[in-house]
Order: sequence, then C-alpha cells, then structure tokens
Amino acid sequence: MILKIKGDIVSNDMKDIYEWFGYDCTTPGDVLTALEEMPKGDRLQVKINSGGGDVFAGQEIYSTLRGRNDIDIEVEGLAASAASVIAMAGKSTISPVGMLMIHDVSASYISGNHAQLSKQAETLKAWDEALASAYVEKTGKSKEEIIQMMDAETWITADKAVELGFIDAISQAGEPVITNSIGNLKVTDEMIQQYTAEKAGIEEAKNNLLKDLDTFGA
Repeated sequence: MILKIKGDIVSNDMKDIYEWFGYDCTTPGDVLTALEEMPKGDRLQVKINSGGGDVFAGQEIYSTLRGRNDIDIEVEGLAASAASVIAMAGKSTISPVGMLMIHDVSASYISGNHAQLSKQAETLKAWDEALASAYVEKTGKSKEEIIQMMDAETWITADKAVELGFIDAISQAGEPVITNSIGNLKVTDEMIQQYTAEKAGIEEAKNNLLKDLDTFGA
C-alpha cells in the first residue's frame, strides 16, 4: 500500500480548506487512515515529496510512523522542513536526484514587547531542540552538530544524505517531481477567510432551499 506525503503538511482541520482550493496536502489523519486501511501483512510505502509545513503536524506524523516495522520510506523528490523530520521515522531510501533540507523552526507571525518576543524566541529554540532529536536518533550525530546544520539551513543531496546517515540508501527506481513550496504554507489567512465566507454562503443557500421546500412541498 502506498501513502503519498505531498504538498503542504498541515493539521487535520486544514484539509477541507486545501481541498476547496485544489491544493495537495498531507495531514496526520491521512497517515492514520492509511495505516488502518493497510491489509494485514502488507507494508506501507511512504513516498515523500513535500516542502514541509506545520511543525505540529509533522511531529505527529513522525511519531505515528516512528518505530513501526511495516513501513518503508522513500524520498521521491524533496523532503524539506517538517517533511525531512518525517523521513527520519524509519528505514528509508532516496531518489538519486532527491534532496533533504533541514532548518530552524520559523513562526509566521510574531508580535509583542521585548519580553514577549524573547519568550517566543525561546519557544522556537525549544522546537528546534525537539526536531533535532529526530535527526540525532537517525544519524547518530551530536545534537550540537545537528543544530548547527539547522541554523545554516542545510540542503543535502541524495549521496550526502546517505553518507551522513539521514537516509539508508539510494533508491533504484522512480522519477522525482520537485515541489515548489518550501516551508511556507500555500493557504493564507485571506484564503481561509474566503473559504469560510464561501462555505457559509453555500450553507445559507442550502438552508433557504430547505425552507422553500418546507413551505411549498416537494
């Protein structure tokens, strides 16, 4: 059974919004569904081509897959940001022209006074430490070395990924499709507002139609 981790990695409650606009996305719920539907005795082929996305969703997917002995992970094109964390969850291969990218966690919106900004900076550092643990466990490298690589926003070729221990082997087949979105989510706050308004309009029209049916019969 194949699970494609593609597009933005987002929370479960964002899935409807992405589908509304026709964008690819992957959620923790998608991963759980694939595991639940996998036939007994089968293996889940996790194929990654994603520029990353929501850090919490990435952490949840990683934790769901980590330690299972019935999954095989392949980086088909790009595993960047949160997607690179997911690639650390088990036995893995990478396309000869695939790439990893690891970097520090970033926040889309930061505001407040100096004390609040300092607190937010400490929170981001804590996230970096948490994600670094996944790379440390996979590669055996020190956390200090991994943090330095994250600070530098490190891009890693397929050969280098295997050499450094991020990936177990180069895959022998498959053609990658490189994603255009790195880290930043496609869906903006304005698009969420548009989705909410349009869906509310559909619901209003539906309710008006039901009222007409109740009034005049069907």
